[in-house]
Amino acid sequence: MARDIIHSFSTGDDVAKAVADRFITYTNACIAETGSCVVAISGGTTPNALFSLLDTDAYTNHIDWEHIFFLWVDERFVPQSNPDNNFGRAKDRLFGNIMGAAHYYPVPTNNGTVEEAADKYEQEVKMVLKRTEKETIDLVLLGLGDDGHTASLFPKSDALYERDRLVVAVKDGKVWDRVTLTFPVLEMAKSVWFTVVGSSKEAALARVLRQRAEYEEYSWEDRVDHCLPGAVLTHDPVEWYVDESAYSKQ
Repeated sequence: MARDIIHSFSTGDDVAKAVADRFITYTNACIAETGSCVVAISGGTTPNALFSLLDTDAYTNHIDWEHIFFLWVDERFVPQSNPDNNFGRAKDRLFGNIMGAAHYYPVPTNNGTVEEAADKYEQEVKMVLKRTEKETIDLVLLGLGDDGHTASLFPKSDALYERDRLVVAVKDGKVWDRVTLTFPVLEMAKSVWFTVVGSSKEAALARVLRQRAEYEEYSWEDRVDHCLPGAVLTHDPVEWYVDESAYSKQ
């Protein structure tokens, strides 16, 4: 039976600190066991707070940056200089300050088409896994939209039904064209953590957790037609880092 482990905290800042603390423990253990840790990260308020924390002395000196390989779960197809670019935000808060110490692989969004960016990034993901001699990503950090989407996998999007590719272009999402990892590669990840903060996410989180219980015997492929994207993955466990505003009435 699949489990949801829910870590609830008073505020979004508390959530970010808890994830930062766990990030150190998890990545160090993974590196000790396998020699590296491949992490796929998302954009959003909580990840941005996480990046800022990891850039402080209390954290950065305890992280084995040299053996962590950072991928992006998804990206808006805008140049990295655009304030809406997820990597650009992460670079300002963290990666621009540790450039010589970490391996990071942003989605190529500065030129070409969104389809070309997806093709290139799929090869990048495969290269990172080959370089680290791994078949799967070790840790995926996901968010949850107020419509129940995760990564750039939106309700009713064609990308939900991708079964072969690791990365696809998304042109039927919200506002921007995007590039996203797909369910096949997310489903294979060793560990999945969601961060959900704010009252605007309360209804979506409640519905996702309810659907995960209702459809727990379904495969991820079968869940796609019955559940919001945030409820599709079947990991045991999925860990949720939430604040009281998002989880107060669960």
